[in-house]
Amino acid sequence: MHLYGIEFGFSGITKIIQNLYFQGSLSLGFSVIDTRTERLAQGFTFIENLSFGFLYKTTPKHHFYIGTNFGHVSNLDFQKPNDGYNILGFDVGYAFVLK
Repeated sequence: MHLYGIEFGFSGITKIIQNLYFQGSLSLGFSVIDTRTERLAQGFTFIENLSFGFLYKTTPKHHFYIGTNFGHVSNLDFQKPNDGYNILGFDVGYAFVLK
C-alpha cells in the first residue's frame, strides 16, 4: 500500500525558557491510496495531522526537535470501506539555518 498526498497547514512556536520552544502544527490535505485495504477503498482520500513538540536552539543556526504527531486518513464516506487509518508518530529532527 502506498499513500501519496499533499497537505497545507499552520504552525506556531512559543518560547518556554531561553533556547527552548514549544512548537505545534495542524494540517489538512488530499491524498491517493493505490491499494484497496480492509479499512479503506482505493483512490481519493483526505489526510489530517496534528503535531507538537519541543525545539531546542543550541546556537542561532543549529536546532534540535523532538515531538509527536497524530494523523488520520479516510475518504469521508465517498467509497466503502471507510474505516480509515489512525497514525501515531514520533519525530526527532535537526535543522541548520542557511542564512
